Amino acid sequence: MKAINPMVAVTIALALGGCALSVGGAPVDTALSTFEVFFDVERSDINDAVAQIVRNAADNTRRGNVSGVTISIHSGVGGWSDHSQALSRRRAESVKAELVRDGVPADEITLVEVAENHLAPTEDGVREPLNRRTEIILW
Repeated sequence: MKAINPMVAVTIALALGGCALSVGGAPVDTALSTFEVFFDVERSDINDAVAQIVRNAADNTRRGNVSGVTISIHSGVGGWSDHSQALSRRRAESVKAELVRDGVPADEITLVEVAENHLAPTEDGVREPLNRRTEIILW
């Protein structure tokens, strides 16, 4: 049986929203660790708290048996508007740049957009902190 590419497994796991993944009937643990980074409204800068979380992820990457790093991009302003999508991408790019500064090779980091239907449910226009986040997933 052909082995599944870990990046494909992580992408599938993100798409399934936490559903169990199996290959050939055996469960597959796609993520070694996940780190959540939360941002203030309309901000994409790396503050001290965010820098510490990213540093912990980078330390785990260098210490562990990590094949790669995926950064999930979540939207936060009542949907997936062009503005929200651009802000979410800037947040992910900020996290990626900080990981690189902390010693993680840029070519080991992949950005993945999370579909709107995988966001925390809110009424239109409601600002939900869970949707103003970027997840760092080590696999």
